[in-house]
Amino acid sequence: MIPILYHYDMSPFAELVRTGFGAKGMAWGSVLVSSVLPKPEQTLLTGGYGRTPVVQLGADIYCDTLAILPALEALGGKTLYPAPLGPLHRMVASWANGPQFMAHVVAAFSSMPADAFDPAFVQDRQARFGLDLASLAGAGPHFASQALASADMLSHMLADGRAFIGGDAPGAGDLALYGNMWMVKGIPTAAGFAAALMALPHVADWYARVAGIGHGERREMTGEEALAEARAATPAPVSGTVAAPFVAGMMVAVRQPDTKDAPTIGRLLRCDGGGITVAREVDGEPGLTVHVHFPRLGQAVSPA
Repeated sequence: MIPILYHYDMSPFAELVRTGFGAKGMAWGSVLVSSVLPKPEQTLLTGGYGRTPVVQLGADIYCDTLAILPALEALGGKTLYPAPLGPLHRMVASWANGPQFMAHVVAAFSSMPADAFDPAFVQDRQARFGLDLASLAGAGPHFASQALASADMLSHMLADGRAFIGGDAPGAGDLALYGNMWMVKGIPTAAGFAAALMALPHVADWYARVAGIGHGERREMTGEEALAEARAATPAPVSGTVAAPFVAGMMVAVRQPDTKDAPTIGRLLRCDGGGITVAREVDGEPGLTVHVHFPRLGQAVSPA
């Protein structure tokens, strides 16, 4: 069994995970999904979670990179949390994937004329996240300054000659910081901003080293092939606890407060600082139970 990634090629969070596969030297299955809802191959298993990426390991479904990377780490091989930073890589990645991701998005997208956006993409992001194209241009300079400040911090970290933020080996923090810049470099109208990021001392060389990690061995799959792997598998045992006020076995809804996507509803198996797991029966698939895993950060849990 290999990890299966639900993604689209231009997703920066998917690029983070693809590079994670490369860092661990992994083979992985690629199921391409749309950049906009609906994503039936993915949401059939997640129960509603529509963000990209999602990783499937048999009948276990991992949503959000903060849940995906620890799941890949548990498979063994080269670590995504190398010493001396170790778990601090998770904190760096959380910061990079949160406020710094938004800084890079707004700074890059503010350079695009309104007619350059795919109308379907705009409609999707307006409905799900409240995207307001009219406000992007005015917000661009401020968010560009925040992204440049992040890159300046990176530049100073690398000034002592280290190859990656923690030393000789790349980690999750590198991958998350890299994914933001990778997105900026992929937008032609943001070329000037990308050049400013890369002009800071040591940043371009670091970026090239992370890009050089590659993506491991990518194997294209269909959604039906991935579903067949879920049918043939049994979810792994769940570790962790259920913290008050929740009770193990209760029906809950897991949603992301900053989106209007449908929640994932299931029987609660875990809800603690390490993550959230719910068991759910897959619609239209009698007898198929999957465990859907989320990080605790960024998720709202409520009784269903």
